[in-house]
Amino acid sequence: MLGLLLIIIGISIRIFMLIYYYIVHLDPSVSWGDLRINFNTTNTMFTGEWIWAPTKLEYPPLTLYLLVFFKFISFGSLELFAFYAFLLELLVSLSFYFVLKKFNVPNIILVLGVFLVNPFIFLNNVFSPLNCGYHITDSFFYIFLILSLFYYLDENKSKFYLFSGLTMCTKWFTLPAAPYFFIKFLLEKDWKEMKKFIIFLGVPILIFLVSPLLYLPNYIDLYTGWLSGSNIPIFNEISIFVKLGLFLAIFLGYLIIRIKKADFLEITFFSIVVMFSIMFWRRLYVRYLTPLVLYGHLKTNENIFTIDIDFKIIHVNFRVGNNLITYGFSILGCLAAIAIIIFIF
Repeated sequence: MLGLLLIIIGISIRIFMLIYYYIVHLDPSVSWGDLRINFNTTNTMFTGEWIWAPTKLEYPPLTLYLLVFFKFISFGSLELFAFYAFLLELLVSLSFYFVLKKFNVPNIILVLGVFLVNPFIFLNNVFSPLNCGYHITDSFFYIFLILSLFYYLDENKSKFYLFSGLTMCTKWFTLPAAPYFFIKFLLEKDWKEMKKFIIFLGVPILIFLVSPLLYLPNYIDLYTGWLSGSNIPIFNEISIFVKLGLFLAIFLGYLIIRIKKADFLEITFFSIVVMFSIMFWRRLYVRYLTPLVLYGHLKTNENIFTIDIDFKIIHVNFRVGNNLITYGFSILGCLAAIAIIIFIF
């Protein structure tokens, strides 16, 4: 009953936010925020300039192609584009149910409800008090991530590799997982699985991340830009070697300490932490870590520790599991994001 109530609340607040955005944006002076930026992101593709810079072509090509498609079916209407952003976020969030079911997570309805009202998910992907909180490019990322998780438990992991590759091609959040997978196969001498991995994960990366170097003008600027500039002035003074040093330290530390014992699910989500260590220099956004919420609900150890309090008049058995801990860390993530906005921006 509680789970169903949380699901209804989660869907309702998303519908409310859509209506809220339409109402407040009746005033043309109110900014549509990142949604307008995403709407205009691909403009330089058609003017022939191909400017790979903030607010311009700042995403991998697959995401740009998806933006072109949704802008096309929006018929030039930002309001319709906003509806697609709402619809994608809602459908992707609800589709997590099928992943939970595939993983045989107990109390699926309750877990999905908790996920839908998770403050980190909602505040990063839906809500913004000043403009519009939708990040449609993140929804593109989640579409393929959800699909890869859905096929993760299949004995034949070809589809998992394929959608993992496409996930990396929409956003770079999970890109470090590719070399981790490769090294793990080498250590285990699993040549048969290595072949599948190279074909099904490697081909999307080759098509959407590597081959554009050959035909897209100024494409290399996309990557050099992420390592050079920053929206925080003090970060611009930090050497590129320091930035790469932190990235390599975390990457190699996990490789040495954990890679042999880790499964592909853990590697996929830890790769987000690795990528965060380099991406935050450009933009200090805690929301880059939002996908970790999915992992928090898929952990197999649902009862991490138990608090048992026995009084004469009452007996309390309080179990702290992965869902509650995930919710707690989500609140901390929101507080961290608010602190950054207040004290840095």
